[in-house]
Amino acid sequence: MQKKQATGVDTRAMLPLYVSLFIFLCSCAFPWISIPVLKYSKVQTTYTFWNIELCIRNIQGSIRRGGMLHMELFSEAELDRLCNFSGGIKIIAGILMILMLLCGILSYVKKKKALFFVKICFLFSALAAAGTFVAVSVINVYFNTRMGRPSTFLNMTLHSYVQLTAWQYAQFILSVLMLLSVNKLLDTEAEYKTQTYIDRSIKADRHIGKRTWAAMLLILIAIPFVIFFGIFFLNDRSEIFISLCIIGLAMIPFAMVFEQRRPQARELLLIAVMAAIAVVGRMAFFMIPQFKPVVAIVIIAGVGLGAEAGFLTGAMTGFVSNFFFGQGPWTPWQMFSFGIIGFLAGLLFSKNKKRNTSRAEEWKHKIILCIYGGLSTFIIYGLLMDTASVAMMGQDLSWKAFLAAYVSGVPFNIIHGTSTVIFLFFLSIPMERKLDRIKKKYGILEV
Repeated sequence: MQKKQATGVDTRAMLPLYVSLFIFLCSCAFPWISIPVLKYSKVQTTYTFWNIELCIRNIQGSIRRGGMLHMELFSEAELDRLCNFSGGIKIIAGILMILMLLCGILSYVKKKKALFFVKICFLFSALAAAGTFVAVSVINVYFNTRMGRPSTFLNMTLHSYVQLTAWQYAQFILSVLMLLSVNKLLDTEAEYKTQTYIDRSIKADRHIGKRTWAAMLLILIAIPFVIFFGIFFLNDRSEIFISLCIIGLAMIPFAMVFEQRRPQARELLLIAVMAAIAVVGRMAFFMIPQFKPVVAIVIIAGVGLGAEAGFLTGAMTGFVSNFFFGQGPWTPWQMFSFGIIGFLAGLLFSKNKKRNTSRAEEWKHKIILCIYGGLSTFIIYGLLMDTASVAMMGQDLSWKAFLAAYVSGVPFNIIHGTSTVIFLFFLSIPMERKLDRIKKKYGILEV
């Protein structure tokens, strides 16, 4: 009988090392702030810690040329204060770089002996990112005051003059997560107790409900929050970063499926194959607007592999296929739309699906699945993407704008929903049989 299970000594200690290196790169090379109003000008619009003076000169030059910053030029005294402020920022950046290098090395070499120092380093990193956010907010209030406009939520976020880049928000989140988890990560001598491991191995799966609730919270709350965060705080300029965040969040509930064991490569490969089929299907029908098999494939993945796998398949499909169709602020919306349809399909159909059903029951299942596919494509995907089109315009959000987008999108949504019904009618039963056969033969995705 296995009495102990190793927890991965070096692997766990590598996480603080990787995060430290990432924060080091953020401080050293990645841009910290951007000037959205200069986005279409010839001047640089993103700036690292080390070229804050260049940022100040470009802002002054934009004011002088009568650009979008309609306000008086900075005085010499104001420029001196800003330059002194930038010097302090460089000192903080230098300290942060040194601390992160030491943090990464000591966390991997000394492990728990360096716990206190590692916590201090990540605390400094979190405070540096938070302080930068506060400084940027103060600067935007100052700009709004000089231009005589109110400091509303939209003027402080979507229409702000100075914004943080995605890297600094990632730095703050990772630093906070490290502060909360570094104690366990560096405790590399810990092992599972015998009784705990045995109990986890032999008891029935009682966490399916909790796992489903966790997935719903992540999918319905966390991922929409990430999308709207990208709209308002990142000005729709970091679609790749937002897309990767969505994939990361989608992998959490999928990973919870393997609560009592490690995932097998064949299980992950099956998800990748379903996503690849959806991507190829979208490319194959590129010449016919809105007539795509993507939603149908994602629904089949949700039915055959479970709700969590369905969402992950949909999210991956939206992300990978847009490398061919073009990445943009619409990518996270498409990922979420495809994913939520696959997730709901898994919740509605996978639990009650019978393996050896009669032909009549198969036809009933096919008809219900087609109805769900058509309605979900029209209502969920259509409404979400129409909402996205209004949000991506960067204008004031109003009911009239949303209503106009919904009405104009009805013909396209009908075509898309009809295509989903057609593909589900012909592909659902054969592909579900193949998935069931693979799952039964190799024991895939069975808890």
